[in-house]
Amino acid sequence: MKKIFAALLFSFALYSCDDGDITVTSFDLEDSDLNLCEIDGKKVLWVVNNEDVYESMSLELDDNRLNDTLTQRILTLDVNDEPIEINLSGEGNRLVYRIYDGEITGRDYFCQGVPPGSPRVLEEYVSAGGTVTITTNFNDLGSNENADADGDKVPNAEEGFDPDGGNHLDTDGDGIPDYLDIDDDNDNVPTESEYNADPGDPTSENGYLDTDEDGIPNYLDPDDDDDGVLTRHEVKEEDIQRAIDENNDGLLSPELTAEVDGLGNYLNDQVSSPNFEHELQLDHSITRDYRSNIVISDFNLIRQDGSGEDIRFDSYNLGRLVVNNIPFELLTNRQQELLDAEEENEEETEETSTN
Repeated sequence: MKKIFAALLFSFALYSCDDGDITVTSFDLEDSDLNLCEIDGKKVLWVVNNEDVYESMSLELDDNRLNDTLTQRILTLDVNDEPIEINLSGEGNRLVYRIYDGEITGRDYFCQGVPPGSPRVLEEYVSAGGTVTITTNFNDLGSNENADADGDKVPNAEEGFDPDGGNHLDTDGDGIPDYLDIDDDNDNVPTESEYNADPGDPTSENGYLDTDEDGIPNYLDPDDDDDGVLTRHEVKEEDIQRAIDENNDGLLSPELTAEVDGLGNYLNDQVSSPNFEHELQLDHSITRDYRSNIVISDFNLIRQDGSGEDIRFDSYNLGRLVVNNIPFELLTNRQQELLDAEEENEEETEETSTN
């Protein structure tokens, strides 16, 4: 730990006595990778330190703007320009700092209704006043040039992601920008299945598979073999009917139709039949990564031994909670239209039944 005199200059240090022994801490838990639990309806963000001093910092929050349950392991899905601000007051919302007499396992201590009897708490400090600011952003849009929000193996930057103006590329005009679209050209063959070229395959200028050598990579080309039939329509009618009957998107795939040497019809310009025109689209829902940053400002930590000792903080960057692979629903324009029509029909049916 930092020397106590240096730490005091920054209002971070304190000492506590236990049977004559002096324990020194500098609250050296700032900017941490946080963990999340839910106990008695409250969300608990926590971090522990088992080096030199056995200590923990836990933030208990009870606010209806946070996620209802932790089944998704995430604090909030509220991603926008306005952060969530929560006042620290009473038992519902508070920051707690503790020092222990031995190594602490955070999940055992903070994620159970009754904490274990060991290790024993030597000192406890609880917040008075203050404001928690939670800022949540998508963690799959970072400065990393290989960030890939839709998981299709084509980086956001190469799919027309605009980090400044929000003018994102939408090749197929389906309402879903390419960087979030698992099927950029709306041909019912996922981008992940279309971008990669095997040795000897024709490629576009940027090295992606380009079967018809028209300069447009397959994952952006609605007619991959340039035979005049859209890739999405080079399917069998019975497959499409099964897709409807069985609610199975996999049966929409043109990859199922292979008439010559096992090569899909949609990649063979010599075969344009069978084909069947339809409007069905793959489910475009994906998973996203989130990052919540937690900063606490204008608060005191008060020692709970009756001494009245308190330490003031103008700002304390507790850290961040990063959660990956959270379900994220996406609907194409056409899918949204169908859903709206279905809901409208249900409302009309309900009104008719009531009358």
